[in-house]
Amino acid sequence: MSAGALPDRRLVARFSAVLERVGAQALQRERERRLPHEEVALLRESGLTRATLPIPLGGGAADHPALFELLAELGRRDPNLVQLLGSHFAFADRALHAPASPVRDACLALLATGRLLAGATLRGGQPGHLAAGEAGAAARLSVDGGGLRLDGAVHGGAGILFADLVLVRAEHERAAVSVLVRSDAPGLLRVEDGTGFGQRTSGEGTVLFEQVRVRAEDVLEHDSVAPSQEGAFAQLVPCAAATGIARAVLDDGTVLLRDSAAGRALQAPAGGAPAAPDARPPEHAVLGELSALSFAADAALARAVDALAASSAAILGGAPEQEQRDRVAEAEAAAARAQLVVLPAVLRATALLFDLGGAGAVDERLQLDRHWRNARTIASRDPIRHTAGALGELLLRAAAPPPSWPSGEA
Repeated sequence: MSAGALPDRRLVARFSAVLERVGAQALQRERERRLPHEEVALLRESGLTRATLPIPLGGGAADHPALFELLAELGRRDPNLVQLLGSHFAFADRALHAPASPVRDACLALLATGRLLAGATLRGGQPGHLAAGEAGAAARLSVDGGGLRLDGAVHGGAGILFADLVLVRAEHERAAVSVLVRSDAPGLLRVEDGTGFGQRTSGEGTVLFEQVRVRAEDVLEHDSVAPSQEGAFAQLVPCAAATGIARAVLDDGTVLLRDSAAGRALQAPAGGAPAAPDARPPEHAVLGELSALSFAADAALARAVDALAASSAAILGGAPEQEQRDRVAEAEAAAARAQLVVLPAVLRATALLFDLGGAGAVDERLQLDRHWRNARTIASRDPIRHTAGALGELLLRAAAPPPSWPSGEA
């Protein structure tokens, strides 16, 4: 999608009925803190979770602009579902950009069956589930008489409670590896222990591994040398969720004002002239600002996705290595800039929404506070102050960012 172009909405149109169905009970799920099991099953059965896979594998071969527009529209209905699918789509993107190999083919074949993947990392873990003296421990992959075994307790990110496949980072012979484990493997236990006030139904929890047997082919070594856009991709998923929240805020704000006294007072009779500018109530200016904030989020996300698409084209097209690195660095920086635009804009929009409805806007039945709680939770997990500092340092050093720098990982 070039700068200024309209988003590719063909994928949205294809899944429009699915989007409406998964959004229908979003308010009730939020109120009851009910996990979206039926909705996730529908997303899986509809083929949405395979949207980026090649057509021969039963996918839709969706490019990055189409995918992120779809995620933003899904976030408009329920941002929990975007976060829930984030690591799944990130893993698919990583596999699609990896060099051809039997491991790559096996990973794509697993996703093609409709299996859902989620990642488990140490960051944000639940030390209470670790053994005494192991508050800082991660999962460990070791060798015993039976082969490879996985032990430990790791925080599972969004989607972990729904995953068929768990991708966990583990320590193995003093090196970090990624291990792909089936969620029904003996010795694996998932604990639903999320307590956050936002993103309540994104399926986070703790994953316990007790002597889980691992096949050698399921140990995935990370290539830290080859250019990779996975950091930029991962950071744009929460941006898409937040952009969807901004759209939902504008939707709710329009309905709220239209049904309010201020909105009815300005409804001109049929054929009548519009009201004079100085006769407009201040709430109309608030609604206009909500529209602009949503517009800013849309534009920032689109520009960053453009950079991601350029990075993808360089990698898949076999461009010279330095060109690939340049495009990846531009995508990383663009994702950081998008965060610095999208998250503050959405947080302001979620607060301004309450200026439209007065006391009526705090009615629990409307659940309008969910927008702020969800946006605040997303913004807290990816602190923009860290992102801004890293971006400023990047500009001063005029150098490429380190791998995964937006995530705050070494």
